[in-house]
Order: sequence, then structure tokens, then C-alpha cells
Amino acid sequence: MNVLLIFIFLLFTSPIFFVSSFASVNDFTTDKTLYNTNESIIISGSVDYDPDLFSIIVQIITPSGSGLAHVDSIIPNNDGTFTKIINAGGPTWSENGDYTIKISYGGNLEKSIEYRKSSEYVSPTSTPPTSTPPTSTPPTSTPNTDVNDSFIENPKMLLFGFPAFDKSPQYYVDRYNNEPSYKSWFDSQFPSYDLDQVIGYPSTHVENFPAFDKSPQYYVDRYNNEPSYKSWFDSQFPGKTIYSILGFSTYIPDWIKDYARNWATGEISDSEFMLGLDFMIQNKIIVISGINYNSFSTEDVPSWFRNTSHWWATGVISQQEFINSVKYLIQEDIILVE
Repeated sequence: MNVLLIFIFLLFTSPIFFVSSFASVNDFTTDKTLYNTNESIIISGSVDYDPDLFSIIVQIITPSGSGLAHVDSIIPNNDGTFTKIINAGGPTWSENGDYTIKISYGGNLEKSIEYRKSSEYVSPTSTPPTSTPPTSTPPTSTPNTDVNDSFIENPKMLLFGFPAFDKSPQYYVDRYNNEPSYKSWFDSQFPSYDLDQVIGYPSTHVENFPAFDKSPQYYVDRYNNEPSYKSWFDSQFPGKTIYSILGFSTYIPDWIKDYARNWATGEISDSEFMLGLDFMIQNKIIVISGINYNSFSTEDVPSWFRNTSHWWATGVISQQEFINSVKYLIQEDIILVE
């Protein structure tokens, strides 16, 4: 009984976490102070490098302070230097004025830039792919959007970093079939799943797509960097993300862990964290299946969610458990989805 009471106390009381005393932001600069639509912002600087902090978090805050124009990560070099190129413009850069660049790495440093939106700016359009991928008639059945389905455990999310984004399913099939020790390890880690459920791709109406000899990163890179490929994909899989087709229906990039850690340790405020979470879900940096999402809002962030974020960032709980906590907040209307 005493153990249960202690657990409840720890779960619902506000945590105190400690920031690395070694890591800090020394300085950073931008290549200029005024940017127009579609110009590149070059951010350069240095930090006191800490190998325990994987990445630097950069936020660009809108002039009103009520939203984010951009949020991203920067991997510092071993000597602490870093450079990041960010494109100015797009739907999140809707205001003219002074934008705040906030760099977080064991501490914070802020500087301002000015942005002017070009009146002739037009969102880029896609052209047909030069080499047309295989086509097929999309299925006409309506996808199931029942809220309970979005809480089904995804085996790809159970073990952080496995399967790796830069390894193809065939890579894992070969190891499983040819290395007895690897097969034994896999079976012990995923006793309720077969190999294909964890490392494979869901079948689609397009033959041999996704292909087992291509990694998830291959498809994500093509989708993000080739407008014609993106146009083809969106026409074949309307309403779907590239991550859901690859089986990563609750995908979170590795650097989001550092963002959660910065919030848990107080480097990022509650309002900044929620703005960042909103931005990342809306722009499909974080992909959560089964949620019809435009934007969300919340007034009070539960203290237990700060605990959960810190535990996930430090490896105490799995990525799936963190995702489930976000879904719970949405399901219980603590985070209001609009």
C-alpha cells in the first residue's frame, strides 16, 4: 500500500529536473537581419558541447508571440560549433515584423530577425513525375476513423530506434533468417508479434509499393525532396501520410526527445511547448494516426504529462507510452482538437 501511495505522489506532483551544468549556448548569429519570402536564413554559432545532449533546439517565434514559424533541431559538432539553414516563408510565416530565434541547449539565447512577406508569393505546385511510379485505382472504401482504433499499439513504436529508418525490411529479414542469436533476440523482444508485423510494410493497392528492399528513409526523402513524387503519392493515397503507409503511424523524430527534455527541465515554457507540439503535429513532424487534426489548444498542462515527457526523453518509458499519453490528453479534451 505504501508503495502505491508513493507512486501516486510521484505521478501527480510537479517534478524537479536538473539541467546539465556543462551545456550552454555561447552565441549565435544570422547571415543578415532582414529576410524576404523564400530566402535562406543561415544560423551559425557555438555551444559548450555536452555528449549527453544530442541536439540543439531552434524555435522561430512569430511577432505576436502566439505561434511558431518554425521549430527544428541542430546537431552540434564535437567542438560545439553548429550551422543551420532554414527557409523563410510559407503558411506559418503569415506576419510581417520581427521574429524571435530562440536557441536552447542547456540554456537559452534569443535574437531577432525581420521578415517581410512578398506580395507575389505563391505556394509551390507539383509537376508530373518524369518517371511515373506504378499506378493503380485507389480503394473506394472509407477509412475507419473510430477513436478507439487510434489507440492500438504499434509494434514499430515499442523499442526506440527499432526498426531503424535507414534499414530496409529485407535487411532485417536476412539477419533474422541467417543469424540465430539475432532471431533469439528479436523473439525475446517481440513475443507477441511476428517479424513482418514489426519490420515490414503494410500492403497497398499499388503493386510492390512500398518495396521490401527500400528503407523508410528512402521513401521519406523522395516524398520531401521531389515535388512530382509527393504529388503522385498524395494522389494515390489521399488523406494518408507517407509515415502511415510505411507503417509508422505514430512517428516521432529522435530530436523531439530533446524538445521534451528541455520542457521538462524548464528551458522551454509550457506555452512554448504546447505551441511546438501544435506546430509539429500540424506540419506532420509528429504523426499520430486516427486523429482528424487542424489545431488544438489547452489552458493547463497536467503535471503528470511533464513527468511522462521527461521519462520518455530519458528512456524510462517507451515511445509508444509517450504517444498514448498525448492521445489520452486529446481523448479527454485536455488538449482540444479543432
